Amino acid sequence: MNSNFQIVYTASEDDENDFHRLFKSEALAMRNIGIAVSTKTSADATHLMYRGTTIKDEKSYPTDSRFLNTYSENANYLYMSKYYPHIADLCIDTFFVDELDESVPKLIKQKGWSKAFIKKDLIALEHVQEGKSVWPNTSIGEMNMLYDELNIDGKYAIRKFIEPEIMEKELRYWVFNGRIYRRDNIIPDIVKKASVRLNKLGSKYYTIDATPEMIIEVNPGESSDRHGENSAELFASWIKKEFGK
Repeated sequence: MNSNFQIVYTASEDDENDFHRLFKSEALAMRNIGIAVSTKTSADATHLMYRGTTIKDEKSYPTDSRFLNTYSENANYLYMSKYYPHIADLCIDTFFVDELDESVPKLIKQKGWSKAFIKKDLIALEHVQEGKSVWPNTSIGEMNMLYDELNIDGKYAIRKFIEPEIMEKELRYWVFNGRIYRRDNIIPDIVKKASVRLNKLGSKYYTIDATPEMIIEVNPGESSDRHGENSAELFASWIKKEFGK
């Protein structure tokens, strides 16, 4: 076991020495198989991995050069407008705008779409209420108001609406050091193709959400949910295999 590798987790809101509730079971599973974990960096570690809540700006990202990724590498997988051009032909059809105004419905109709899923570069209104990101079910005006309340910068991603029965096939794939992990070891060709391109953006760990036919989205490994189907113990074994050597 590499004693120089450490995972640094977001701390609990109540105790800076305890793990955030969303990551506590994972952190304990890591510790149980010999991986060093803490909410603070250790002077003895030579390689650090951050796991925790989403970091949306550079000034909040760890600057310690021992971390596996830089903020720029994290951002390449956090913002859809950054990674989408590299895998556009494998993804849901999407275009980007700087402002969400009444020109957007015209652009949607020009694409021949009757519905669109509209999200900010890094977040959708599904966090507010299910279905709120779907136009025309939700008006452009209401979306603007709700996104303003979130106070998050970035472009708007206008995506072709995909029916729920297709989205139900979506699965999460983890990529560590360029290798794809899935609990059943079944990796669709489209995920393999996407990972070859996405690996070039620099991150040592990230996720790909996909159906067998299309890539839905990509997220940085720093803040991605491991997903309930992946036990904390299984997830820890993947980390140990790739980084605990």
